[in-house]
Amino acid sequence: AFYSDRDGNYEIYVMNADGSGQTNLTDNPAFDWSPSWSPDGTKIAFTSDRDGNYEIYVMNADGSNQTNLNNDPATDSDPSWSPAGTMIAFQRDHDIHVMNADGSNQVNISSNSESDSGPSWSTDGTKIAFSSMRDDATWGEIYTMNADGTDVIRLTDNNTYDGTPSWSP
Repeated sequence: AFYSDRDGNYEIYVMNADGSGQTNLTDNPAFDWSPSWSPDGTKIAFTSDRDGNYEIYVMNADGSNQTNLNNDPATDSDPSWSPAGTMIAFQRDHDIHVMNADGSNQVNISSNSESDSGPSWSTDGTKIAFSSMRDDATWGEIYTMNADGTDVIRLTDNNTYDGTPSWSP
């Protein structure tokens, strides 16, 4: 899955690993981006501004049943599925939140006044990596925290932007 503006605005596409079968799944005049596959491959979470501000949506892998998970006036983006597929981490304004995969039980787990972004679940589901400008960092640095937001640990410290962490399998 990827996003492209080849049709004049950003849409979510899928393609085969060899580049064939490129298909527009969202086909909406809104800005759709940041796709994230569910672990079982049946759903894709993504960010869209189709309701007037950025929110997290989920759809079936074929593009059907596009559903807004968090109708909220805040800016929501960067969805990341938990390994079990039961939860989604995402960025809301400057904090990391988690919610159930159906959009219920949205909880702020980072409560930081600086910019926390790009959450990524560890493969065992116990931790979330993210980028942040906390701790007086001039640029984004990489941090980890437990999935409940406790035990925040700074991993990088190099005064350049470090972002979009992704765990190895």
